[in-house]
Amino acid sequence: MRNKKGEEKLYPLVQRYLRRRGYLTLPRKGGRVQADIVGIRDVGGRYSHEIEVVAVEVKNRKRTRLRYVTQALGYSKFAHRCYLAMPARYGEEEVRYARQMGVGLLQIGGEKIREVLSAETKIPTETELTGLLRRFDFVKCIFCGSIVRRSQATRINRINAFGEEKHLYLCKSCKKYLQLQVIGVV
Repeated sequence: MRNKKGEEKLYPLVQRYLRRRGYLTLPRKGGRVQADIVGIRDVGGRYSHEIEVVAVEVKNRKRTRLRYVTQALGYSKFAHRCYLAMPARYGEEEVRYARQMGVGLLQIGGEKIREVLSAETKIPTETELTGLLRRFDFVKCIFCGSIVRRSQATRINRINAFGEEKHLYLCKSCKKYLQLQVIGVV
Protein backbone atom coordinates (compact mmCIF):
# COMPACT_ATOMS: atom_id res chain seq x y z
CA MET A 1 0.00 0.00 0.00
CA ARG A 2 1.54 3.32 -1.08
CA ASN A 3 1.39 6.23 1.31
CA LYS A 4 -0.05 9.22 -0.55
CA LYS A 5 1.27 11.76 1.96
CA GLY A 6 4.97 10.94 1.37
CA GLU A 7 5.59 9.66 4.88
CA GLU A 8 7.85 6.88 3.59
CA LYS A 9 10.50 9.43 2.61
CA LEU A 10 10.83 10.33 6.33
CA TYR A 11 11.29 6.71 7.46
CA PRO A 12 15.09 6.57 6.85
CA LEU A 13 15.57 9.69 9.01
CA VAL A 14 13.64 8.16 11.90
CA GLN A 15 15.41 4.82 11.49
CA ARG A 16 18.82 6.54 11.58
CA TYR A 17 17.75 8.48 14.70
CA LEU A 18 16.81 5.22 16.46
CA ARG A 19 19.92 3.34 15.31
CA ARG A 20 22.10 6.09 16.78
CA ARG A 21 20.38 5.37 20.10
CA GLY A 22 21.18 1.65 19.94
CA TYR A 23 17.97 0.27 18.39
CA LEU A 24 17.79 -2.37 15.72
CA THR A 25 15.21 -0.89 13.38
CA LEU A 26 12.72 -3.04 11.56
CA PRO A 27 10.77 -2.28 8.40
CA ARG A 28 7.01 -2.09 8.44
CA LYS A 29 5.41 -5.47 7.79
CA GLY A 30 1.85 -6.23 6.83
CA GLY A 31 -0.78 -7.81 8.99
CA ARG A 32 -2.44 -6.14 11.90
CA VAL A 33 -2.04 -2.44 12.61
CA GLN A 34 1.60 -1.64 13.18
CA ALA A 35 3.71 1.45 13.64
CA ASP A 36 5.59 2.97 10.73
CA ILE A 37 8.95 2.35 12.43
CA VAL A 38 9.76 -0.22 15.11
CA GLY A 39 13.01 -0.31 17.05
CA ILE A 40 14.25 -3.01 19.43
CA ARG A 41 17.23 -2.86 21.77
CA ASP A 42 18.66 -4.84 24.65
CA VAL A 43 18.26 -2.93 27.91
CA GLY A 44 18.80 -5.83 30.30
CA GLY A 45 22.44 -5.38 31.18
CA ARG A 46 24.95 -8.19 31.47
CA TYR A 47 22.75 -10.67 33.35
CA SER A 48 19.33 -10.08 31.84
CA HIS A 49 17.65 -10.48 28.45
CA GLU A 50 15.25 -7.57 28.85
CA ILE A 51 14.42 -5.70 25.66
CA GLU A 52 12.78 -2.40 24.89
CA VAL A 53 10.54 -1.87 21.88
CA VAL A 54 9.88 1.61 20.57
CA ALA A 55 7.13 2.34 18.02
CA VAL A 56 7.01 5.51 15.95
CA GLU A 57 4.05 6.87 14.01
CA VAL A 58 5.34 9.12 11.22
CA LYS A 59 3.18 11.85 9.72
CA ASN A 60 4.24 14.19 6.93
CA ARG A 61 1.80 16.99 7.73
CA LYS A 62 2.12 20.71 8.30
CA ARG A 63 -0.39 20.69 11.19
CA THR A 64 -0.58 18.39 14.16
CA ARG A 65 -3.74 16.74 15.37
CA LEU A 66 -4.59 15.13 18.69
CA ARG A 67 -5.70 11.98 16.88
CA TYR A 68 -2.09 11.44 15.69
CA VAL A 69 -1.01 11.26 19.35
CA THR A 70 -3.85 8.82 20.06
CA GLN A 71 -2.79 6.70 17.09
CA ALA A 72 0.79 6.51 18.44
CA LEU A 73 -0.57 5.60 21.89
CA GLY A 74 -2.32 2.57 20.36
CA TYR A 75 1.09 0.95 19.80
CA SER A 76 1.56 0.61 23.56
CA LYS A 77 -0.07 -2.82 23.21
CA PHE A 78 3.26 -4.09 21.83
CA ALA A 79 5.78 -1.29 22.52
CA HIS A 80 7.39 0.05 25.68
CA ARG A 81 7.69 3.57 24.25
CA CYS A 82 5.51 5.26 21.64
CA TYR A 83 6.37 8.33 19.60
CA LEU A 84 4.83 10.61 17.02
CA ALA A 85 7.33 12.04 14.51
CA MET A 86 6.42 14.98 12.27
CA PRO A 87 8.06 17.90 10.49
CA ALA A 88 5.39 20.23 11.92
CA ARG A 89 5.86 22.25 15.09
CA TYR A 90 3.88 20.93 18.02
CA GLY A 91 1.49 23.34 19.67
CA GLU A 92 0.97 23.63 23.42
CA GLU A 93 -2.26 21.63 23.23
CA GLU A 94 -0.57 18.69 21.44
CA VAL A 95 2.40 18.71 23.84
CA ARG A 96 0.07 18.77 26.86
CA TYR A 97 -2.09 15.95 25.45
CA ALA A 98 0.96 13.85 24.49
CA ARG A 99 2.39 14.32 28.01
CA GLN A 100 -0.92 13.17 29.55
CA MET A 101 -0.95 10.11 27.29
CA GLY A 102 2.75 9.34 27.80
CA VAL A 103 3.50 9.61 24.08
CA GLY A 104 6.83 11.09 23.00
CA LEU A 105 7.11 13.73 20.30
CA LEU A 106 9.87 13.90 17.69
CA GLN A 107 10.19 16.94 15.44
CA ILE A 108 11.75 16.38 12.03
CA GLY A 109 13.67 19.38 10.69
CA GLY A 110 15.52 18.81 7.44
CA GLU A 111 17.91 15.92 8.10
CA LYS A 112 17.73 16.22 11.90
CA ILE A 113 15.32 14.98 14.52
CA ARG A 114 14.79 16.66 17.87
CA GLU A 115 13.03 15.02 20.80
CA VAL A 116 10.42 17.53 21.96
CA LEU A 117 8.94 15.22 24.60
CA SER A 118 10.23 11.90 25.95
CA ALA A 119 7.89 8.92 25.91
CA GLU A 120 6.84 7.29 29.16
CA THR A 121 7.51 3.58 29.59
CA LYS A 122 4.45 1.44 28.89
CA ILE A 123 3.89 -2.23 29.69
CA PRO A 124 2.98 -4.10 26.51
CA THR A 125 1.08 -7.35 26.70
CA GLU A 126 3.26 -10.47 26.47
CA THR A 127 1.07 -11.85 23.67
CA GLU A 128 1.36 -8.71 21.54
CA LEU A 129 5.10 -8.37 22.19
CA THR A 130 5.70 -12.01 21.27
CA GLY A 131 3.60 -11.54 18.13
CA LEU A 132 5.65 -8.50 17.12
CA LEU A 133 8.91 -10.38 17.64
CA ARG A 134 7.65 -13.31 15.57
CA ARG A 135 6.61 -11.03 12.70
CA PHE A 136 10.24 -9.97 12.51
CA ASP A 137 11.54 -13.54 12.83
CA PHE A 138 12.62 -13.30 16.49
CA VAL A 139 11.72 -15.78 19.22
CA LYS A 140 12.37 -16.03 22.96
CA CYS A 141 14.25 -19.03 24.36
CA ILE A 142 12.06 -20.79 26.94
CA PHE A 143 15.09 -21.76 29.00
CA CYS A 144 17.26 -18.62 29.26
CA GLY A 145 14.86 -15.96 27.96
CA SER A 146 17.21 -14.59 25.29
CA ILE A 147 15.83 -13.14 22.07
CA VAL A 148 17.24 -14.87 18.98
CA ARG A 149 16.46 -15.23 15.29
CA ARG A 150 13.99 -18.03 14.72
CA SER A 151 16.44 -19.67 12.29
CA GLN A 152 18.94 -19.93 15.16
CA ALA A 153 16.53 -21.73 17.49
CA THR A 154 14.99 -25.17 17.76
CA ARG A 155 11.22 -25.35 17.86
CA ILE A 156 9.62 -27.63 20.41
CA ASN A 157 5.94 -28.45 19.96
CA ARG A 158 3.98 -29.21 23.12
CA ILE A 159 0.33 -29.80 23.95
CA ASN A 160 -0.70 -27.90 27.09
CA ALA A 161 -3.26 -28.91 29.74
CA PHE A 162 -6.06 -27.39 27.62
CA GLY A 163 -5.20 -29.48 24.57
CA GLU A 164 -3.67 -26.51 22.73
CA GLU A 165 -0.51 -27.01 20.69
CA LYS A 166 2.21 -24.55 21.68
CA HIS A 167 5.35 -23.72 19.74
CA LEU A 168 8.25 -23.10 22.11
CA TYR A 169 11.84 -22.30 21.17
CA LEU A 170 15.25 -23.18 22.54
CA CYS A 171 18.36 -21.20 21.56
CA LYS A 172 21.45 -23.07 20.32
CA SER A 173 23.41 -22.50 23.54
CA CYS A 174 20.64 -23.85 25.78
CA LYS A 175 20.03 -26.79 23.46
CA LYS A 176 23.71 -27.70 23.65
CA TYR A 177 23.76 -27.24 27.43
CA LEU A 178 20.66 -29.39 27.94
CA GLN A 179 22.03 -32.11 25.64
CA LEU A 180 25.22 -32.18 27.73
CA GLN A 181 23.11 -32.42 30.91
CA VAL A 182 21.20 -35.40 29.54
CA ILE A 183 24.34 -37.37 28.67
CA GLY A 184 25.95 -36.42 32.00
CA VAL A 185 28.88 -34.34 30.72
CA VAL A 186 28.14 -31.24 32.82
